[in-house]
Formats: sequence, structure tokens, C-alpha cells
Amino acid sequence: MEKDFVKIKYEGKIKETGQTFDKGDDLCVIVGAGQVLKGLDKELANMKAGEKKTVEIKPKDGLGGRKPEFVKTVPLSEFKKHGTKPVPGMVFKADNSEGRVLSVSGGRVKIDFNHPLAGKVLMYDVEVKAKIENPEDKIKGLIGFYTKISPEQLTVNISDMVEIIAPPLIHPVMKKKIADDVRKYVEKKSVKFSEIFEVPKETVEKKVEEKPEKKE
Repeated sequence: MEKDFVKIKYEGKIKETGQTFDKGDDLCVIVGAGQVLKGLDKELANMKAGEKKTVEIKPKDGLGGRKPEFVKTVPLSEFKKHGTKPVPGMVFKADNSEGRVLSVSGGRVKIDFNHPLAGKVLMYDVEVKAKIENPEDKIKGLIGFYTKISPEQLTVNISDMVEIIAPPLIHPVMKKKIADDVRKYVEKKSVKFSEIFEVPKETVEKKVEEKPEKKE
């Protein structure tokens, strides 16, 4: 069902080659929220906890088709300005886009800015391990989706307002996204982030070791 929070295990492969391009376990996603590919989202909406399925995703429900206009040719001198020597297969970022060098010839470099999986038929082995009902677990799962912070590092207090206590690792842009999703999918109006700055364990142990013994 749409807006359900589910915990999934998945492995994505390219159908043509069988190559695995992504996999994960215990990932919390919101069904219908666009957090996974459209084709996978559609299947999750009809799956129950404990169900496993192999899903085929065509380009239109995946990363889209390849677009010829995303293949650009630029002068080799542009790379030389930055002290870079392009070679076929090299991946680099430019103007918030990721490109892959196709060829270098005659002082020109051909670059493909299409997503590497564009135009590919994808296969997903997916298992819905559980449906998440507890609001605290929903919010922890949501934070885990956007960050690498584990549930054990988080404290969530829920009243009229949601307070999220976390290590100082969440980027402000992600905080805004998390807060928006909490308001939309957990239906709480206000979200507050509190950060804990802990003394590293090794520092505490060192201080204990250096503490002088009392003289009698």
C-alpha cells in the first residue's frame, strides 16, 4: 500500500549481463514515495511482509532510455586546463553531471552524460522483510535511508513535536528532506533536530590511563 514503511532486502542486476549494480539489506523505504525506481515501487505496493519476488524493470520504469543529446564532444584543451588526461572509460563530474569518456581522437573528447543504466532492462530480486508500524522506527528508518547513521545512534522523542537526537553528521539539506518526509508520511507538524557531541572513546581511555594514582 502507498505510504507504508517497509524494510526490504534487494539485489539489482542488469538483465543482459547478469551484473549486480546494487544490493542492500534492512533498507527502510516508503512505498510510493519515489525512493526506489518506479517499476520497483509499483511491485512493492502489491507485496506483503515475508513475500519475495523477481521484478523485471523496463527502461521507462527504470532509468529511462538513452538520449543522443547527452553525448557531447568537447576540446581536449578543456581537460588540459585542469591538468587531466582523459582516457576511454574514465568517469568524471562536470556541472553537477557525471560523464564517461567514450573516445579521445583528433584533439576532441567524446563524453556520454547518460546514466550508465539508461536504456537497460533491470532485474530486481526483492524481499519485503517487514512492514514498519511504530512511528519511532519509521523515523529512524527514514534517517537511515538518507544517511549512514544506524538506529542505535539515534533517539527519537515523539509528542506533539518530533525531536530527533543524533550525532552531528546530517547535512542541513538532508535535515530539511527528513523533516518534510516526517511531516508528510508520519503526519507530525513540527520536527526538531538536537545534536550530541561525544568525547571519542579513545580520548576517555587515554585520560583514565594517565590519571595519577593517589598516594597514601
